[in-house]
Amino acid sequence: MRPAPTAATTAAPRAATEATRTTGSRDRAPGAAPRLRALDALRLLAALTVVLMHFTTRDHGRWGVDVLPHELFPGLSEVLRYGYVGMHLFFVLSGFVILMSAWGRSTGSFVASRISRLYPAFWVAVLLTATLRWLWPTFEARSVPEVLANLTMFHEPFDVVHVDGVYWTLWVEMQFYLLMAVLVALGLTRRRVLVTATALPLVGTALTLTMPGATETVTALSWVSMFGAGMVMYLIYRDGHSVKLWALVALNTAQGVLVAALTQTDSIEAISSGAEVSPLVLALAVLGVVAAVAVIAFVPAIRDLDWRWLTAVGTLTFPLYLTHEYVGWALIEALHPVLGKWGTLAVAVGVCLGLAWLIHRFVEKRWHRRMRRWLEARLSPPRATPDLPASDPPVARTSGSVGQSQ
Repeated sequence: MRPAPTAATTAAPRAATEATRTTGSRDRAPGAAPRLRALDALRLLAALTVVLMHFTTRDHGRWGVDVLPHELFPGLSEVLRYGYVGMHLFFVLSGFVILMSAWGRSTGSFVASRISRLYPAFWVAVLLTATLRWLWPTFEARSVPEVLANLTMFHEPFDVVHVDGVYWTLWVEMQFYLLMAVLVALGLTRRRVLVTATALPLVGTALTLTMPGATETVTALSWVSMFGAGMVMYLIYRDGHSVKLWALVALNTAQGVLVAALTQTDSIEAISSGAEVSPLVLALAVLGVVAAVAVIAFVPAIRDLDWRWLTAVGTLTFPLYLTHEYVGWALIEALHPVLGKWGTLAVAVGVCLGLAWLIHRFVEKRWHRRMRRWLEARLSPPRATPDLPASDPPVARTSGSVGQSQ
């Protein structure tokens, strides 16, 4: 009698199906799994929620000296103050997508891909924002040493102030990338990912709730459960469903919800000049973030969408996030006496999106692949092939390292 199929026995056929499905996309190698284009668009949605929160809820003083943004946009602010969960969404997506991109790579290739993806747009954003802060009369300028330190993206551990406050998330991401680089160096396997996604969120949540000072040193501690949920969902996407994997997603999500409800409401209220934030609503919003990623990754009608414009808009995410804050605030300050609040808000968002497109088009597209290839040539040099005696037959070669876990 043939045994009933399990997650393990169905994983290989599913992986083969995913690998051989063709969608006509030119941005992946033949035989690669199809791009989850809806996830690309979800990244932009996460960025836009943060942008709108910063413009309509955060107390930045650009709408007028005596006007608080959440009073100017009372109805909109009631919703957008929870745009903070855009951060949770970014980190869940990072757990999913970065694990996907790391699988099968060497350590050098992984490091090269991350550096080439992040730094070109980041350098432009730092210099642009620093210049704007220097030129705009109501912005506080940053010193040259501070700007130079920011360009490394490793300035926060050395207590160097951010050129733009949104950069705090980049250091959280960098800590996750360091963890992934260690896993890749050790050998990226399902077991190691599961151990990581089980242990780190438990430790991170415990330290966040009992030793708040620990999160000031290792800022990723408050967010590891979001990364963990994304990582496990990638394993489900890759290998198939199982009760144990979904239980681990639930564990990570529950910890993320707990940390948000108990520790993050005060942060949101502080940047919103005391606008009340409900821990219950925040918790439900975090839960909704994880559910949104799950729907896109596992509901076929959405997962299999091959609308290239979804990927196109997703490419605006990183440059939009990096540049929107001070550019938007300058536009708000200059335009709101003329255009009013709604016209100004529309122009500010539109200009920030246009700037993001310019950075993607003329910086990221132009330099990402060049930098990655240059770094890969230096970080992952080809292994030398030993010379064989002329009488020896040629040695058959396999497609992967002999001891590499699959």
